Amino acid sequence: MSLRHILCFVTVLSVFFSYAQTESTRDLASNEFVPEGWVKEFLNRQVQGLGSHPEESGFPFNTGMWTENMDYRDREFSGGSDWWPYEQTGYYLDGILRAGYMSGSSKLLNKADINLNHILANVDENGMLHAGNLGEVREEWPMVVIMRMFIEKYKATENPELLNAIDRHYKAVYNSEEKFDVADMSGFEVRSVLHVELLGAMYGLTNDVWYIEAAEKLYAAFQQKASESVKGKKNKGVYSISANGMNEGLRPGGHAVTYHEFLKLPAVLYKYTGKDTYKTAFYKAYKMLEEDHELADGGYANHEGLAGKGSNEATEACSLIDFTWSTGWSLLATGDPMFADKMEKVLYNASLSLLSKDFKAYQYYQKPNLITSTNASSSYNDDVKWGAVAKGRLCYRPGHDTECCAGNIHRMLPTFINRSCTIDKNAVKLVLYMPGTINTPLEKGNFSFTQETNYPFEHQIKITINEAPKSKIEFGLRIPKWADYYSIRLNGKNYASGLEHTVFKTLKRKFKKGDVVELAFKTTPKIDDRQGGLAINYGPLVFSYPIESIVRKSTFDSGEKSSVEFPAYEHFPKAIRDSGWALALSASLTEKDIEVVKTKTDGYPWDIGNSPITLKVMAKKVTNWHLKNWVESTSYPDAVETGEAVTVELSPEATTILRITEFPKANF
Repeated sequence: MSLRHILCFVTVLSVFFSYAQTESTRDLASNEFVPEGWVKEFLNRQVQGLGSHPEESGFPFNTGMWTENMDYRDREFSGGSDWWPYEQTGYYLDGILRAGYMSGSSKLLNKADINLNHILANVDENGMLHAGNLGEVREEWPMVVIMRMFIEKYKATENPELLNAIDRHYKAVYNSEEKFDVADMSGFEVRSVLHVELLGAMYGLTNDVWYIEAAEKLYAAFQQKASESVKGKKNKGVYSISANGMNEGLRPGGHAVTYHEFLKLPAVLYKYTGKDTYKTAFYKAYKMLEEDHELADGGYANHEGLAGKGSNEATEACSLIDFTWSTGWSLLATGDPMFADKMEKVLYNASLSLLSKDFKAYQYYQKPNLITSTNASSSYNDDVKWGAVAKGRLCYRPGHDTECCAGNIHRMLPTFINRSCTIDKNAVKLVLYMPGTINTPLEKGNFSFTQETNYPFEHQIKITINEAPKSKIEFGLRIPKWADYYSIRLNGKNYASGLEHTVFKTLKRKFKKGDVVELAFKTTPKIDDRQGGLAINYGPLVFSYPIESIVRKSTFDSGEKSSVEFPAYEHFPKAIRDSGWALALSASLTEKDIEVVKTKTDGYPWDIGNSPITLKVMAKKVTNWHLKNWVESTSYPDAVETGEAVTVELSPEATTILRITEFPKANF
């Protein structure tokens, strides 16, 4: 072999090893989890509700979705619907594929497969897959959404033909240098950069260096163009969603869903390259989001654009779901349990609160302090020309205008379950606790275990090993931030205990069928001092005062997308005229002033009034906090005036409809 050939060979090897999976951790495939308990019931309600009846959400879910060209004129988009029906139905299809595997619903799987197979059958001569007849530029963002479903389908089936189709598609899309250019940085076309996520995922599946090189090249082109836009004093918001902007401390702003989508890209690139510049970027971004926008229930204030903290602020459903998905990438990239804490807080409080308990309706905007929920309660978008469409976004409806959240709600719990356990060769980390069985292959053999728990309503988890490799493996258990004390027992004997939190405790041993691991956490109510107000957490749950309401149903479609079987709802506080709903907590409140009440309840713990845990606390009625025009919530007053003292019972936020979650402080 000549010296030139040796040098070429060494160069190729150095490129390969520079990317050679510095972090090989993967999440669960959707068919590796079998739900039990409340998780099973949630998924069953999703299947029986809007999961099997997407047409109740209106256009575009009443079409053939990706099996037809959805360029219709509807009441929202009179000029034609362009790319967004593909984005919206792409969310739905990705969600029902995952939910279908987890719930065992052949109906959902068939719906997803019909669309997937149609896309595959209409591949072009170059191997590219398409969204109808939108054209390459307009379809780039919808293709990001649908390719998540393609990759999840491959993870569940390991069908080599499907992997080959995805491979052919991406190598046709990025077959020349100009394909890495972002055509338009001012509109949704910038989301074409989000293919970095899928390119990274494909590198993880194939170990083909082409993918991570393409991902870095696409992201570098985006960062360069974003930097140039700042120098020209244009579109500084685009620069803030880049790793360079995050590293420079540019505060989060602009469209919240876009920010949350781009938040994952440095994590994806860090996971597969190990470059610290990516890691520092997303850690800084999370810190800035928390400082500027985090609400009492873990969501980040926005009503399309990021909005800043405030007791009357809201959060869009899509932003919550996309935040949890992106944060799952940060968890996979770093193994840092802090990200699991964030995911739990958002899912168990903000996200679940926006769904009706039968999964037949949802809110477009969700808020910790939801005092009224009517067709005129949302004034967040009154200053824009389409604001009239948004007046009812705080209502529970089968469908809203715009329709993105109607699709994305189907991804809420399934994508959370995907990240509940991470696997790296022969190391397993149980990250998010929930009732069910996990069956996953390791290098040394299959590992299967069952969790018996009512978490997050109880803080004990019993884990029974069903199958394990014949040699040692590592089994990590997450100790959450809120835990004051933890204990681990193995086969009835003490194994470990302590005061540490936000860590993993690892059992290294040769497990056998029948081994039992018992994990328990002790905690007390935690007071979240939010400057002007207070919120109360217990474990991963945020607690709210449930406001008694008068409910009005709508069963005809007058812009509310509702029917007899799938009604829309308005909720009015019963004590509307005297502000009987308005309460304050003591500014000197301590944990000892809060009583934890545990009761044995049957059935679904997320149903209204069925929580196994409530909190009792002394409050005072507020006499100067009122609704605006009888239909709009308002921020609590800076100077609170109080009346009589009352003892109130607080429930987990997601088991309420109307509520106060962030209470004003008063001196008593």
